[in-house]
Parts: sequence; structure tokens; C-alpha cells
Amino acid sequence: MSSEKMMILKMLEERKIDAQEASRLLSAIEDGDKKPRAQVRTEMPKPRERFDTPKPSAGYAQNQRPPAAARSAEATSRGGMDDFTSDLSRKFETFARDMEPKLYKLTETVAETTGKVADKISKSLSSAPHAAPAGRYTSVPKPASAPVKLGYADMIERVFEAKVTSGYNELNFSGLNGDVLLQGYNGDKISARIFYRSKKPSAHIEIMQLGSKYFLNYEEDEFDRVCIDAFVPSAMFNSIAVSTVNGAINISATESDYLSVNNLSGSTVLKDIASNDIKADGSNGEMRLSNLKSVNGKFENFNGNVFAEGMDIQNLILTALSGNITMNVANFGAKPEYIWAVETSNAKMTLNLPSSPDLGYHLKAHATLSNIKIGLTGLNYIANSPSFAEAKSINYSEASKIIKLSLETSNAPLVIN
Repeated sequence: MSSEKMMILKMLEERKIDAQEASRLLSAIEDGDKKPRAQVRTEMPKPRERFDTPKPSAGYAQNQRPPAAARSAEATSRGGMDDFTSDLSRKFETFARDMEPKLYKLTETVAETTGKVADKISKSLSSAPHAAPAGRYTSVPKPASAPVKLGYADMIERVFEAKVTSGYNELNFSGLNGDVLLQGYNGDKISARIFYRSKKPSAHIEIMQLGSKYFLNYEEDEFDRVCIDAFVPSAMFNSIAVSTVNGAINISATESDYLSVNNLSGSTVLKDIASNDIKADGSNGEMRLSNLKSVNGKFENFNGNVFAEGMDIQNLILTALSGNITMNVANFGAKPEYIWAVETSNAKMTLNLPSSPDLGYHLKAHATLSNIKIGLTGLNYIANSPSFAEAKSINYSEASKIIKLSLETSNAPLVIN
């Protein structure tokens, strides 16, 4: 979800504009996205530069600031962004281009029109997540029962099972004003408990299979709420897409080539997941990321904090708009190079990073209208001012594992420990 769309939805939520005006603005953005380009580019466009980079100057001892005159000279000599941030964007673009012909389009139960999105927001129904049993299973487990206190007492409950055949498979689960819980296990069946409240007795809902696609099929206009609590084969889906509005998303113990998560107004939890490519968008709720393994990971959260730990992701883009970012990294995995771009606005960023002889850091940190605090040891500073710093590990050229960090905050401190 683009920042322009999220801003329009935020204005609608705050009643600064009405649903009709929001729909018109969102339609205008979509129409602009669909317009054909005047010419075909033969090269990928250059990514936006996050912040300027100073030209290298004389090295300084670790954690030592350069003299005021040197800092002034460095501040006036900042050029373009370092190559590794541009390389990261190019890798995402290349990966997406390669994956596109391999993945089927998952559209059976996802709201596609802006009118439906506005209608979903206006309902503003909230609910709390319920926890599925932890662990992995060799037989089909029964989904967790939903306690009455969580607001499911007035909802109809149905249980579905579907056998998953081997080969290429896609899974698409979409909730409505309710939670979606998805947990992987070592089996070959989908076992799901669906809680729903329909607008009319004839409303129909079921898990369906069309070829290689497995999805929850229902007409959104016929339901007020749809909540999903499901166990799925952990390693039999190449592509997994999960979405909801006004509810929580909790996904754990899955393996796939591609994972897409979209949560409009609710908390998001992703845990113990392995995927070649992970993309998650959230808003109006915290995002918790734990033990994720991926080549590419792109996460964006609007108006909510982000907590991340155990992130073994080679190419990472993490953005929080009006939310704190806290990352705890005990160690980096087996990949030889990690490229991370982390950015937040109007909130604090804190990174707790490991130090060891095999790690070589190259970090750039920029805190607009605030300050930077670096407690990471073993660094030579290329630039070190209150709001901008660039540094490399003393052993950078000999390190067996390279970590490149591009960090940016605004109106709040940036802390690196």
C-alpha cells in the first residue's frame, strides 16, 4: 500500500474527509497507476535517495567525533546516497520481475474497489486475537476454540477440511472485521474453523479449491464479520496471501516462495517463517516480526510500532510511519552480506546489534531534527555529527560477513547499541 493511499485512509478515519471524497481520491491514484507509460524504459529507474552521503575524510578513532572544522567540511561536501542502498532497491525490483510470471494472481476474496475499502473502514468493528496451540503437528490438529469473552458468542461457527495435493499451490485467506490466525503443521490438509456473522440467511461461505488455488470463498457484501482460525500444511504452498480489515493477523510456522500480508487497521504478528520473498503492510496496530528467514523482506507499518528480532533477511526494507522501530539482533545468519534500509518518522529507532570479529559494519545514520547515539564498538568514523554519522568497522576489509545499514529517523533519536 502506497503512502498516498494510507494518508487518504488516515484522513477518512479522522473524519477530515468523507467516504465519497476518499473513494474519489483513491480512484484517482489507481487511475494514475494504470495509465500506460509514454515509452518503455530499458533500464530500471534510480531509487529515491534517502539521504546525502559525505565524501570520505580522514578516519577517526572509534567513537571519537572529528574536530568542528572537519565536521563542517564534511557537512558541506555530502554527495549522493551510497551504492548499497541503491543495490538493495534494484535487487527487489529484479526479484519481483522474476517472480511475476511464476505466481498466479490471488484475487478471489480480496477487496479490489475503493468503495469496498471505505465501507470496511466505516464499520470500525474491533476484535481481539485468540491464540492457536503452539508447536508443529504430524496429524491434522483441531483449531483452537474461541472463548466467549472474545466476542464470538454471537457468531456462527463452521469447520472445514481440505486435502492439499502435491505440486504448485497457492493459498489465499481473507478476513472481514475479524482476525486471521494461520499456523503451519507437518501434514497435507487444511483444517480451519470459520466464525462469521452474515447479513442474510442465504449468505454462503466455504473453503474452495480451483486448480492449484485454495481460498475462502464468500461475498463480502453479505457478511458483517469473518474470522479465520486455521492450520495449514507448513511447506506445501508456494504462494500465501493473507489479509483482513479491523482485526489481527497472526501467521506462524510456514514455508513458501512468496508471502503477502495486508492488514488494514489491526495488529500483525509474523513468527517462525521461511520464504524467499516476504511483503507485509499494516496500519493502526503494532507489527511484531520474529525469526523470519528470507532473501528479500519488505515491511511497512502506518501509525503503529514495529518490534523485530531474529531477522535473518539478506535484503531488508523496513519502514514505520509515525511509529517506533525496535530491532534486537543476537546474530546474523550464514549469508555473506546483509543490506538493510530502516526508516521511521516522528518516532524513535533503536537497534541492538552484535559485535564479533567476523562482522564488518558499514553504517549510515541520519536523524532529521534529532540526534544519533552510537554505542557500537570497533568503528572508524568517516563522519560524525549530532544528526549524521557514517562509520565502518575497523576490520571491515577482513570480515567474513558484511553488514550494510542505511538508517533514518525524523523528530526522534536514533540509537545504535
